[in-house]
Amino acid sequence: MRKLILISAAVAFLGACEVRRDEAAGTGQRVAPAGAVSQDEAEKIVGAAHAAFTSGDAFQIMEHYAPGASVFDPAHIDATTDRATQTKWTADFVAMKPSDLVTQPREVRVLDADTIVASGIAAFLAQMGPNRQRLRVRYSQVFERQSDGRWLIVHEHMSMPPGPAGPGA
Repeated sequence: MRKLILISAAVAFLGACEVRRDEAAGTGQRVAPAGAVSQDEAEKIVGAAHAAFTSGDAFQIMEHYAPGASVFDPAHIDATTDRATQTKWTADFVAMKPSDLVTQPREVRVLDADTIVASGIAAFLAQMGPNRQRLRVRYSQVFERQSDGRWLIVHEHMSMPPGPAGPGA
């Protein structure tokens, strides 16, 4: 029941976010709300943050997060807003030597002049013991324009996708 309530709340939130369509051109493309960055600019902002994940540098990755950001990591039960904890989790991620990052599918939505939401599936190669494996995570990120004009992640939720359904599922 709790899961249904959370899903309903998420659907209501996304439904309340205005997504305008370029009906005049008949393209069906998203148009950024007045005063917001364009869809192309939003894609570049998100892409730059995602590119940092394979930089091999935890501090370079952390530059994309706002102080006090709420972060859910797939390897930990609880979220944290503690920068030191987030940096440690990021260093643990970097220790896996992630490479070959692909974010497909990736959806980027410009919600308003100061908010972008990105979500999708990220796949990357990671060192797991003596072998490299392709790992996948689901993610959702909220980017917020800061007073200095930078776009930083203020909320991130990552989780492991469910495995294939077994018999009787």
